[in-house]
Amino acid sequence: MPPDAQKQDLERSFARGGTALVISRVVNQFVGLGVVWAQANYLSVWAYGIFELFIGTIVIINTLGNLGVADIAKRFLPEFAEENRDDIIAVTVRFLLIIRFLMCALVLLLGFIFYDKVGSFLNIEEYRDAFGLFAIGALFTSETFLMTYCYSALFKQVRYVKIFTAYNIFRLIAFFVVLRSGGGLAEAIAIDGLSHLLLFLGLYGPFAHEYPFKRTAIPELPGKRMSKYGFFMYLNNLGNILFNTTADKYVISAMLDKAALGYYSFAVRLGYAALQWMPHNLIGSVIEPFIYRNYFRENKDEALAEKFAKIITLDAFFLVPTTVFFLTFASPVIEFIFDSKYLPASGILGGLAVVFAVSSLRFPLSIVATAKERVKMLFVTQTVFAIYNLVADIVLAKYIGLWGIVIATGTASLFLVISLWIWISRFAELRLEIVPLAKIGANAFLMGLFFWFAKGAANSLLTVIGLFLAGGLLYLILSYFNPPYDRETLKKIWQFFKESRKEPIE
Repeated sequence: MPPDAQKQDLERSFARGGTALVISRVVNQFVGLGVVWAQANYLSVWAYGIFELFIGTIVIINTLGNLGVADIAKRFLPEFAEENRDDIIAVTVRFLLIIRFLMCALVLLLGFIFYDKVGSFLNIEEYRDAFGLFAIGALFTSETFLMTYCYSALFKQVRYVKIFTAYNIFRLIAFFVVLRSGGGLAEAIAIDGLSHLLLFLGLYGPFAHEYPFKRTAIPELPGKRMSKYGFFMYLNNLGNILFNTTADKYVISAMLDKAALGYYSFAVRLGYAALQWMPHNLIGSVIEPFIYRNYFRENKDEALAEKFAKIITLDAFFLVPTTVFFLTFASPVIEFIFDSKYLPASGILGGLAVVFAVSSLRFPLSIVATAKERVKMLFVTQTVFAIYNLVADIVLAKYIGLWGIVIATGTASLFLVISLWIWISRFAELRLEIVPLAKIGANAFLMGLFFWFAKGAANSLLTVIGLFLAGGLLYLILSYFNPPYDRETLKKIWQFFKESRKEPIE
């Protein structure tokens, strides 16, 4: 295929994959909010906290049992696809799945063996049976996560969004029916595990059909490159064990009480649900392979710097007003949409919104570093500030409770982003689009003033929804008269959606 046709095909695949993800995730976020509503309403505060503690532990299991396989998939499958090496893709994915399964099974076995000691420390020793049930589902969850990375790396988003949507609808119906009928913590864990088993089978089946394994012609893999990259990414991801909000939950469970764990878990879950609407989450899984394949083909640092700036501006257009909304309107949202028993979490939710906004900068910074395969410093910075986060969690939680956890995580995220920026700028150009970012900030500030003065009128579900829509409309109107994007950028966005309706070149 000629170079121009290859470039056109890559851009078309990016457009189709991105559009499919946006449509799917908009639908699935509404379904996901329904799942959060069912869990928060029908589980007690303490049961919800324990459930989220177990579910959050999947991050720990995935990290310890990962051995860098997920990062290898995200980084190298786009390269193999660019070279049209379906045989290498078929072998690589199966090999990574086996490694992931065995390592996660080992981690879960060790967790079960030492549960009495860990459970006693976290004050959850009476939930050993629930952990055993959770462990079974966690294995399928880990395999499912890896399959989603593989699909995204290969621009197969259009093919799996239907499966993912069916999975989320099943979860919503199952949680609602079972919990409303009196089900508790064990039933919630069982539903979560079963839904991930069905999702894995739904994802692996089509992949195995398209990329069959041929024992008679096993290709040679670039094992040295993949192992070196995966090793350093694995070390980097180990820092997530201490840096992730799950570590915060462990500290809360050990030092505070189960009610505090429930409040924090709810705030984190609601914050993450909102964060899923941000572009780096909506279409991040197509942005990464697109940038990797484009950089592999052209090897232009200038294009990489331009995409870095565009990602930040695009994220900010949605992220800044979302943060402002939670800072000013968290209490009415919790009281009238979810459950007033979680009102003590409203301030924590606003604080976490700021933390998540800062943390979002890690996405474009990591893309630049991984595209150039400069990942050693990712490990160093992640580890240093993960340790800082854990120590600060323990110290500050003792004196100021949940707010200490928020401050510790927030400062750790800020220091990490600053360190990464300084380090990456030594070997790659990093820049910001100052004027568009300033306009976004000004528009979001005026929207925030509206929410601040209007929240007193929020006295029912309908008024909360009405004020939210009014504030969003105000932000869009302000963005029209004070636009952060020029006409050329808007033209490219429109062209993006037009290209999504065309089939990729075969």
